[in-house]
Amino acid sequence: MASTEQQSVRSEPASDTGEDGREWRPGLDPHDQARLAQAKSDPFTIVEEIPTKKSSLGWFSVSCLIFNRMIGSGVFNSSSVIYSNTQSIGVSIMIWLVGISMALSGVILYIELGLTVPRYRLGGSKEKTAVVRSGGELPYLNYFFKLPRFLATCVFGVSFIVFGNTSVNSIAFALAILQATKQTADESSDETSAAGSREAVVCIAIAANTFACLLHSMSRKWGIRLNNLLGTLKLMMLFLIIIFGFNSLRLDNAESKASGERSRAVKNFDDPFNTESSPKHIYKYAEAVLFVIFPLGGFHQANYVGLVLAEIRHPRRNFAVVSGFSVLLICCLMMTVNTLYAAIIPKETLLERGHDQALEYFKYAIGQLGPAKIASDKHTVAINGSFRALSAMGNVIVFTFTAARVKQELAKEGVLPFSLFFASSYSFTLRRGFQRLPQTREGYQLHSSRAPAAALALHWAVTTVLIIGTVFGIKDATSHYPIYYLMVASYAYGLDVVWFAVIGIAMLYFRLWPGSRWRYKSPIPHAVGIVAATVFTATNAFPLVAIWIKDPEEDSLVKTEGLVRWFASQTFVFSVLGAGVLYWLAFRFYVYQRKTKTGDELEVTRIPIFWRDRSSAGGGERGSGYEGELLLLYEIIKVRWRSYRRGEEKTPMVAEPMHGEVRDSVARSSTIPFDANVARMSGGRGTN
Repeated sequence: MASTEQQSVRSEPASDTGEDGREWRPGLDPHDQARLAQAKSDPFTIVEEIPTKKSSLGWFSVSCLIFNRMIGSGVFNSSSVIYSNTQSIGVSIMIWLVGISMALSGVILYIELGLTVPRYRLGGSKEKTAVVRSGGELPYLNYFFKLPRFLATCVFGVSFIVFGNTSVNSIAFALAILQATKQTADESSDETSAAGSREAVVCIAIAANTFACLLHSMSRKWGIRLNNLLGTLKLMMLFLIIIFGFNSLRLDNAESKASGERSRAVKNFDDPFNTESSPKHIYKYAEAVLFVIFPLGGFHQANYVGLVLAEIRHPRRNFAVVSGFSVLLICCLMMTVNTLYAAIIPKETLLERGHDQALEYFKYAIGQLGPAKIASDKHTVAINGSFRALSAMGNVIVFTFTAARVKQELAKEGVLPFSLFFASSYSFTLRRGFQRLPQTREGYQLHSSRAPAAALALHWAVTTVLIIGTVFGIKDATSHYPIYYLMVASYAYGLDVVWFAVIGIAMLYFRLWPGSRWRYKSPIPHAVGIVAATVFTATNAFPLVAIWIKDPEEDSLVKTEGLVRWFASQTFVFSVLGAGVLYWLAFRFYVYQRKTKTGDELEVTRIPIFWRDRSSAGGGERGSGYEGELLLLYEIIKVRWRSYRRGEEKTPMVAEPMHGEVRDSVARSSTIPFDANVARMSGGRGTN
């Protein structure tokens, strides 16, 4: 099994137009053109190209990715769990602060990783240079855990395929639509009920999932535009909820002064840390933290963007600033909203189990009809449902966009069946179906709008199966909520808590181990990095471990009608992780058996071609010796089984000049000398 990575760097290309009027990139020198021409003619090879500057993501689009991901169904559903679990307003607010600490420390670590990993040796230098790219946690785990080879890729890949889907928010969207049309909420509405048929929930949820997948398959541009629109609307929605809340506080204050009674806010915050009714065991608090992480865990969404973070314009500059500011803004808004919940909703209702705190808040903050008349205000129920639908749909749109690209990256590692099929970009229309991106003349850009349609099809299939299983999972349940909350807990635990804890521990190790020289590679100050890694590890380690400590007074998962045992979500997650280990063992055994019997060896070759963005001069990595940012322009991916005769040399797909001279071509570009740094090993990551 051979894994090869080679690098080539060239200057930033200027825009030009060919004879047929199409925009092309003239920065390719003859060597790169020959390499791409050979790749395009090879049936075992694909070429991925990063969008041009014209279609790359600006700071606004990146912000909306984060807004859409963090403002989802958890904004409305998590508070009900947290307040009822703790039975204390003060403790609940402290748990939200724990979640916010996790998100803010996490965004620091993920900015650090996004700007530091992976690393390539360029220009014959002994030091490696960081090149901005992504794929979620995948490149970081490959950097941390090089051995056993392919283990991190397989375990993360299996868990992401299972948990990295939009089933939870697709179902939340369906419920919100039914609530907005007054099909699932009665007039007293504690929690949405089973009045709406399960069939309706399934049909609406699958329709939302299908729409998102088809949109991103057929038009990257319109997918990003819809992301921007929904992200803006959701941000405005949060501000509107806060404005209505402060207005409700003002009116309640005025009424209390007129009547001589204390306002609801004063009553609620009278002895807020009273824990007489709070649980005495740790499980309920761990469960509450888990449901805080569910909405806040989307802080790293920008790291998932596309093949590489080069889809973000000037990533080394914009990525850090935009990610940090956007996450901080959402954390402040969420904290404000949940504090307003505690100030506006009567305390006995706020802490009572079975109530939908978000709906109660809307009744008092928007209804303004007084407690005696609020229950009959169907318009408030409809507004609550509309806001929920907006939040859930925005999450479906953005996570479909980003999760499909992570799955495409997994396929490029060569560990999935039909890897090239899932790794390829396709043009897709309802009339033509799937079609491989058309080949173009040498030197012309291959395509300006990539669509990982095959990875989106995989995403759609897994999400659809989970939607059906979630809604119809337990026949004896009065509603689908038992399995729904099992999926929410499993998602937060399996996709966020587990991998966040792994990332945090690895970062602490690299920070504290002198031999790693991490402090010289990272753009984050050493002290800040240690504090961020410590906080991030601690806030995720608590639910990771404490969720296994049983509460003698509670035998079931929250809001599951006693039908789902307390250990179900974490057991399900570790079963999936175990399946990932078994998949890795089967993969390695199959590769070994095929090599032994037929002499075939799996060859995975990834050749990135970089460009130097001179418009961001000074933005290169510290000490790299290059002006401007180094960004990925093309990547050539080759996955094939190849038979080698005994003694035959295993050569790269294209011969590389190990120390080439600077060449000026007719396209007004230059090639920087580099070291190919070829790694011939099973799953080796020679560029790390």
